[in-house]
Formats: sequence, structure tokens, C-alpha cells
Amino acid sequence: MEYFVPLSLNRAEKLKKKLKGSFYLAGGTMLNWRGAPQAKALIDLKELNTQEIEASKNKIIIGAGVTIQELALSKKVPPEIAKAAGTFTSINVRNIATVGGAAASGFFISSLLPVFAAYEAEVEYYLSGKKKSSPLAAWLKSKKGIVCAVTIKKSARKVAFTEDKIAASDFPAIVTALGIDLHGGKIANAVVAVSGAKGPLAVSEKASQYLNGLKPSAVDTCKLCAAALKDIPAAANVKVSARVKQRMIESHLASLLRKLL
Repeated sequence: MEYFVPLSLNRAEKLKKKLKGSFYLAGGTMLNWRGAPQAKALIDLKELNTQEIEASKNKIIIGAGVTIQELALSKKVPPEIAKAAGTFTSINVRNIATVGGAAASGFFISSLLPVFAAYEAEVEYYLSGKKKSSPLAAWLKSKKGIVCAVTIKKSARKVAFTEDKIAASDFPAIVTALGIDLHGGKIANAVVAVSGAKGPLAVSEKASQYLNGLKPSAVDTCKLCAAALKDIPAAANVKVSARVKQRMIESHLASLLRKLL
């Protein structure tokens, strides 16, 4: 196996294009997962990934090299993000795994991605010689480029998340997050995001359409759940049936509504 430590994003990108079977290396937790593909070359991003969290009045920039444990302990990020990071598997993994890796890995379940999506987070990435930005959910559809940072521009949003585990030491079966703004007493920019239903992240457009424009007192939980499940399909795995996952999502949405509204 070959190992490279590029000193620029441009060099890293060129190496990735040149070396077949190569992978970017951040914390490395996903590359050591038993289901990970065999890498023929590693492109270590340790000299490129920002390992800082920058917070200003209007923006929070979480560098891709920030570890999940650093995120869990940070006072610069909204409490729900720190809380979600703290539920991320074990402290040993949290001390190694990075924010960039959490976004780019494509692991079947994530405690962080639904919460990031609920905050309407954006991914800053490097592609074709330029830094670009895209909403998280949109970027995850292609996962092109090198993740540089996750940016949150609405830290004051009302966001809450919850998860269900079969066992306390296990990965969660379902993680659900809800994020809203309130404008003139009505819900706006609603986001319902779920991880684990069929993949690392699913965002329900129909649930957003149902919630937007409603007064909090007018929200019907049954209608919200029905809307969400129309475009968040659930798939069974060895631990949980599709039907049980659907019931978990319904239970989560009901509890999140009570918490936020």
C-alpha cells in the first residue's frame, strides 16, 4: 500500500484522480471498518483539514479535521450538535473520527447528519481546483470533492433530535431530527431528517411542505408522520424490521414536536 501526505488540496485531488483504488484518510475509523473496501493507496489529509471550530455572530464553521469528541465538548456549537456528537459510538472512536469523515463515509447510520441537516448546514468542499459550498443533503447525493468544513448559518434555529437503540452499547437503529424557524408565529423552513431508515440520511420534502406556514397549535402529528413516511422509505436489517423503523420515526416525530412546539 502506498501512503501520501499532500500539502495542498490541489495535490490531494490530483493524487486521487491518478491513483486507482486510493482513498482519502482523515481519522481512519471507516477505513478500518470490517466492511470497508481494500485501499491500494492512502491520501492523508492531516496537513489540509482544518482542526478548528470558528464561531461568529452569523456563522459557525466546523473544520473537517475536528474530531467528534472535540465537537461533543465544544461550547461554540449549538447544544444539540454537541449532544449528538456525544452519542457517537464510544469515546475511543470519537477521539479519532472526524467531522469530515462523518459526512463523507456513507456509513449506514449517523447521529450527526440528521442534526446537521436540521440546522440547514452546508458542506464546504474542494473540487476541480476550487472551493465550493452546497447544502448537506444535496452534497451527500454525489459526495464529490474533499470535505473542508461544515458550516451552520442558523445556530438560533429550534432543533431537536432523538434516537432509538436496541442495546445501549449498539449503534442506533433510527435517528430523527426536526428543525424549524418561527416567523410571525408560523413555522418556516422546516426540516425533518432521518438516519438509518434506508441509509445515512433522508430528508422529507413532504413533511416540510406540510409544516411550513402552519401555526404550531395547528400541527397534526398523524398528518406529519404520514407525510414524512411517504418519502422516507424504511428497509429492514438483521436487527429491526421496516415496520418497526417506521413506528420509531412516528414516535420520534411526536416527541420532537412536543419538545419544540
